[in-house]
Amino acid sequence: MERTKQRNRIKKIVDILMSILLLCLMAYQVTGETLHEWIGIGMTAVLILHHILNYRWYKSLFKGKYNAYRIVTVIVNTLLLAAIALTAVCGMAMSGHAVPFLYGILPVFFARRFHLAMSFWSFILMGLHLGMHVPAMTSGWRISEKSKTACAVSFSAIAGIGLMLFIKNGIPDYIFFRTPFAFFDYAKPGVLVFIENLTILIFFALLGTTTADAMQKAKRKDKKKKEIISAVLPALAAILIGAFLLYCTGNRDTDEPSRNTPAIGNTTEQSSDEEQIPQGSTRTAEPPALTDIDDGFVLISGGSFLMGSPDTENWRIDDETQHAVTVSSFYIDPHETTQEEYERLMGENPSEFRGNNLPVENITWLEAVRFANARSTDNALTPVYSITEEGVTWDRSANGYRLPTEAEWEYACRAGTQTPFNYGHTLGADNANFYGHYPYEIEENYFDNSSLEAKPGVYRQKTVDIGSFYQNAWGLYDMHGNVNEWCWDYYGPYNPDSAEDPVGAESGTRHVYRGGGWNDFGKNMRSAYRAAGQSGYKSYNLGVRLVRNAGSALTESILARESTGVEDTSGEVLIVFFSWSGNTRGIAQEIRRQTGADSFEITLVHPYSTNYNTVLMEAQEDQHRQARPEIAEHIDNFDDYDVILLGYPNWWASIPMPIASFLEEYDFTGKMIIPFCSHGGGRFGQSLTAIAKLAPESVIGTGLSIHYSGGSTLASDISAWLDENGIERK
Repeated sequence: MERTKQRNRIKKIVDILMSILLLCLMAYQVTGETLHEWIGIGMTAVLILHHILNYRWYKSLFKGKYNAYRIVTVIVNTLLLAAIALTAVCGMAMSGHAVPFLYGILPVFFARRFHLAMSFWSFILMGLHLGMHVPAMTSGWRISEKSKTACAVSFSAIAGIGLMLFIKNGIPDYIFFRTPFAFFDYAKPGVLVFIENLTILIFFALLGTTTADAMQKAKRKDKKKKEIISAVLPALAAILIGAFLLYCTGNRDTDEPSRNTPAIGNTTEQSSDEEQIPQGSTRTAEPPALTDIDDGFVLISGGSFLMGSPDTENWRIDDETQHAVTVSSFYIDPHETTQEEYERLMGENPSEFRGNNLPVENITWLEAVRFANARSTDNALTPVYSITEEGVTWDRSANGYRLPTEAEWEYACRAGTQTPFNYGHTLGADNANFYGHYPYEIEENYFDNSSLEAKPGVYRQKTVDIGSFYQNAWGLYDMHGNVNEWCWDYYGPYNPDSAEDPVGAESGTRHVYRGGGWNDFGKNMRSAYRAAGQSGYKSYNLGVRLVRNAGSALTESILARESTGVEDTSGEVLIVFFSWSGNTRGIAQEIRRQTGADSFEITLVHPYSTNYNTVLMEAQEDQHRQARPEIAEHIDNFDDYDVILLGYPNWWASIPMPIASFLEEYDFTGKMIIPFCSHGGGRFGQSLTAIAKLAPESVIGTGLSIHYSGGSTLASDISAWLDENGIERK
């Protein structure tokens, strides 16, 4: 008897210790990474001890009758064991301190996502587990009815606060895998973090208690409906209190884009017009007027503005040199071109995401030019472009539809603002359709986003209907996000001497596209950000928005000579890749198996850290300052190869900087670069435009983006990709 009592005391101590350790594990922003890992190891050890002490429970699983209470208890306990075990294993697979020798036993990206979700499921199930044992633990207690009522009211109020915090802290997004990262408020006092977690735990414990109490009363022969209802009242009260608190605190989170209404909470207030417009600039003071042709276009009155970004703008790139520019008045489509309109005139729909009201995408610059001509003819206007073997000639006097110049596009996008976005200093997922997990400036605030104006939001992973978001000050929708938009200009350095209606570089191999797409990060949605691709490039996030002249126009014509280099893929092939976690290396090995091509892995004189959290910061810092890490080994016979299959992981929506080092080391004139990329959800991001800019004399082939390591379809995906690019297989 004494031994049984001692075992029960030890079990209670172990249960209390597990609860305390779990609360500590959920307070990552208080404990920090190293202590978090060691607490996790301690939790694993205590969990093992807990199950050793409860061996009799396992022995009894297949004995006796199962009623509703026992079934629910077994399910909760089993799920709790599975969730904690998964949390522990995934945590060890990412360990950089406690058990670093286990790092990588699972793919790190998989481990991180499951560790996050399972840790919160463990927390929820632990609350239910504790709560379901409360009726049995308190059955012998002598408590007055008044005391019971007071306890029920108190715990219902606390649990209601816990429910409100559970939702407002974004935990549903974590447990249902809606976001792969946990975002902590490091400015919150540690005591408050523990109190908040405790209230959340109490909410689920109350759910467990009321469920157990109701089931126990329901199985009694003398059961009364009134008693069963009274048993669940505390939980119902907590839910109502939580809902009321959510309403009062203004919780309006939604996964759907806000339609034609200003976003609240994630934007910086626009200053007055006088503050928004550069000194000496002009613009129309009236709302944009409708065009005199019934096509829905709006008039943008000409004026002057500062094109590019100031040196102080975060995440600016050197090709955004700020300079004064004047543009003439022009008409512009308030929306991106829809698939319905494109298919009506062109007889085909190349888009990856299908829907009449979705923007057309997956079209090349040349196809955008042909569409502009087709729409001109359809509206009885003079086509702007003449397309010959020599190139594309733009008749600037024609009144038909055309692509905007880069200056016109930025002028229209900014709508009189000087801030990084036409919404203000920042951009959130409520303002535009982009990779909402990564708002502006998340890179350097990844582990503590408390200072960010726009917090991480929904990532829709597809295009949305045109006009789904609030228009800018000049009545234009989706200038940030949804799809990038082709411009006329060749990509090149800005010419500060060309201040009147500039049309870009005189020649080149890449055309500019602007605005960012559904899979781009916030930094690449800025008004000044410039992307570039060859005229035959097409992508699932690249479409078009047309403009046309207003009033008098210039009379000269401009010829765009399409110099795209050699596109022969029958020469010698070299596989070049940079890999950190091993995903890209595995893809490269499969490519080599299928092609028999030579292979070269980019390694560094000073390698990145093997710790995931550390390399995240190292990668963004290198990208932020456009570093060029020194490559350890080099290719002596690079000139022997005509085709470079270039592989890399998508880091922060672009290439890792070792790829930039490689591209700048060798001469790619006339060579074909065919990219392949491993990613966690953003596909290529803006990595292709980075390659296009760094190797302007090369030809970019059709790329292949692989989710993490590729899974069971990797071999067939690579085979199809090689065939598409004309690369011979063994």
